[in-house]
Amino acid sequence: MIDTPFQRRQATRGLEQLAHLVRAQSWRQDGTPSLPPTQAAVLRMLQGVQDGLRARHIAERLGVSPASLSDSLKAMEGKQWIRRTPDPDDARASRVKLTSAGSRMATLLHRPDQGMGSLIESLDETDLGALLRVTQLLVNEAQEQGLATGRRTCLGCEFFRPFASGERTAPHVCAFLDKAFGDSELRVDCAEQQPGDDEHRLGSVARFRQPTPP
Repeated sequence: MIDTPFQRRQATRGLEQLAHLVRAQSWRQDGTPSLPPTQAAVLRMLQGVQDGLRARHIAERLGVSPASLSDSLKAMEGKQWIRRTPDPDDARASRVKLTSAGSRMATLLHRPDQGMGSLIESLDETDLGALLRVTQLLVNEAQEQGLATGRRTCLGCEFFRPFASGERTAPHVCAFLDKAFGDSELRVDCAEQQPGDDEHRLGSVARFRQPTPP
């Protein structure tokens, strides 16, 4: 019989080891020091966002404090990766945008051989789907415990319909795209995501947790 507490401790230790790896070697280029995870996340988030984002929105999506993000943004400004411009919708606020140098850096971060990407490359579609499925559940639990806000996952989206297609290989449905898809296409950070209300989200979680399609 499986010792569930033991297995949970093993899983926890595995996640802690991966988290340490991300902090220590989140991104390297020709032996340069690793890029702090928050700075890497900001670069990825801002890439392709022409109008930029308010710092408050960035902090919410990353699940970090405004003070912590402020330190990261100052460091990135010093490297000339970002700039702040007046917000046309609020004269008291500003928007954070990538500079040309920041955009080039963000492009490098999306290379599959950088950071954790080199590890993910070794996974086949089935294992990748399993990882994305577990990630959805872990992010949801982090939100339930107040550890993260603003995450744009499928599981937290009003358009997500788990196990609604009736298809074994593509059991889920995105009502926004009107498309059936499988676990390997689950999104952790979707630009079209719209947060569902608590009733919808809890229903999606309960349905998504079922080991077999209902």
